Amino acid sequence: MQKKLIALAVAGLVSAPAFAQSNVTIYGVADAAIGLGEHGKNDFNGVINGVLSGSRIGFRGTEDLGNGLKAVFALEQGFDIGNGVASPAVGSNEKATDTDGKTIVDGDSVFSRQAYVGLSGSFGTVSVGRQYAPGYFFNYDAVLGASVGPQSLLSAAGGMTITPNSPARWDNSVAYTGSFSGLTARAIYSMKAVETSLNPEDDDAFGLSVDYANGPLAVGAVYQYLFTDGAEDQEEWGIGGSYDFGMVKVAGSYQAAEGLKFAKGAEADLWQIGVIVPVSAAGNVHLAYGEFDRDDKSNLGAESWSLAYTHALSKRTTAYAAYNQTENESGTMAFGPVAGTANGDDSSVFAVGIRHTF
Repeated sequence: MQKKLIALAVAGLVSAPAFAQSNVTIYGVADAAIGLGEHGKNDFNGVINGVLSGSRIGFRGTEDLGNGLKAVFALEQGFDIGNGVASPAVGSNEKATDTDGKTIVDGDSVFSRQAYVGLSGSFGTVSVGRQYAPGYFFNYDAVLGASVGPQSLLSAAGGMTITPNSPARWDNSVAYTGSFSGLTARAIYSMKAVETSLNPEDDDAFGLSVDYANGPLAVGAVYQYLFTDGAEDQEEWGIGGSYDFGMVKVAGSYQAAEGLKFAKGAEADLWQIGVIVPVSAAGNVHLAYGEFDRDDKSNLGAESWSLAYTHALSKRTTAYAAYNQTENESGTMAFGPVAGTANGDDSSVFAVGIRHTF
């Protein structure tokens, strides 16, 4: 069923009438690496999908409605380049497990990275659908939100929604984005947000963020709040910034959460800092370190660091090599390409790969 729906969408988007009425762009990312790693006693070697960026295919379109107003839409589906399976998977009756090992409804999906339609003008863009919460764009990270970066790994494993991962994709949402002289404001309200076993009532959520960029300086702040019935609401905030000195770019962030995973008294924070060092016209070295701590009776914590090299072979193709080491000192489950067998296991991974955007 999923393949038929995607095929119909592609056929409809590339038909002559569609192009006659609007400007439609087909875009995507193909990112794959050969990786070696271990998590406790579990070894891994094979193809790793989406190390720098999640592999995806998408369709983006606009139509000029006159007087500076445009209709906009986006339909975007991720996939695992190692086996072609759609990801992230949502909305079927198949079963999977979340990072706590609890069963959730998961599996089938069509355009599950993004699916929205809206209006755009000088005021910004207002859109409706499955969309990124502001926390997805909270990227003051020297490893650029890569899946082997400390901020990405620790925020996802810790249950935070300020993360460049699926918890920052919210269903049934109304969103606003506006950019004015270097200032970007984002807001979202989700009516029935992400469905997981951690939020069984599937309640509402909202988020706000402000980012400012001017020359070498970039700073930002984000706030997100998830409601739930019969449990503790989850409240999160974060601040971050970066500065490009020319010879080195420094980036870092701090984020905190209360009611983490909808548990009363569960507080956590995550900080990370890193540098990007240009070593040639096309090559950069990336180094980052981060720590996650959860302050309740579980007293979980983890430390993670990454070293990577990226080399632009062209404007659209980047080769890379990356290493990550995560120490689960207090029993936090590592999140990444190497599946864990038990809380508390340290994990490491080395990957060499290529990313092509189109």
